[in-house]
Amino acid sequence: MSDQLNERLSPTAQESSGILGLGRSGGQRSAEMLAGVRAQLMPVPEYVAMTSAAGRIIGGIITRLARSDQGRLHLAIARPEAFRALVAQALEGKAEAHYVELASGFLPRGWQLASALPQLRVTEIDLPEVIAEKQKRFARAGLAIPPNLRMLSADLGVRSLTEVLQGEQADVFSAEGLLMYLTLESVQRLALGVHQSLRQGGVFIADVLTQESVRALNQSKIRQAASLFRRNAGQWIGVVEDYDHARRLFEGVGYSQVEIHDVSNLAERLTHVPRPVSAGATIVVAHK
Repeated sequence: MSDQLNERLSPTAQESSGILGLGRSGGQRSAEMLAGVRAQLMPVPEYVAMTSAAGRIIGGIITRLARSDQGRLHLAIARPEAFRALVAQALEGKAEAHYVELASGFLPRGWQLASALPQLRVTEIDLPEVIAEKQKRFARAGLAIPPNLRMLSADLGVRSLTEVLQGEQADVFSAEGLLMYLTLESVQRLALGVHQSLRQGGVFIADVLTQESVRALNQSKIRQAASLFRRNAGQWIGVVEDYDHARRLFEGVGYSQVEIHDVSNLAERLTHVPRPVSAGATIVVAHK
């Protein structure tokens, strides 16, 4: 890939070097590492199916490095499970709804929801190499892709969401583990694109990093594991000052109501998630 083309790609899609050999871009390496950690913490078939051999090895290493702080380690599974609960809640009472997952990575959430709710339309969007590999992993594990789940290949740093969806609108969008790798200007641009593709009354569910949570992580017992992750996934450049700053980002592009949730509070209702779960991971639910 030429340098000129690489500059046009979003940060998570740009070719970059990684020390672990888990993919050509930070986005792919991040997806691989998180899949490996999730399979360690909750080895259900769909989480295990989403891993590679190398990802499982690195996931095991990260898990061992972080075992001195179980609360922070458990956020790796509490966050996606909290997302799934929030998405399901937002879809309640919406017959034949449409759910779109941005930067779906090697998460099985779209498959889980499409399998559980046959009337739901699910669209996943991620980089071409991630989507292709994800489809292979489902097939290899014998997990049939439901007919109400489609996977689209696109870099949303290059193509607009409206173009990728061909003008379709949805009731719920989600973006897990994405916004912190974008500039705050790009976060607002993406949030605006989602707002334009949301039906009235729809919601955008996304996680953000606050300055306080980054400081706490850098001073925590698992900072070595976090450093290993960031060296391969990419640096966090979209860090908000605090909850009020997060609200202003979304309200600034037209969202009428913005809820802020700490994953640790959401996890109290998720009895299947390992305990304890530390505070500090923030999920935004922005309503149109």
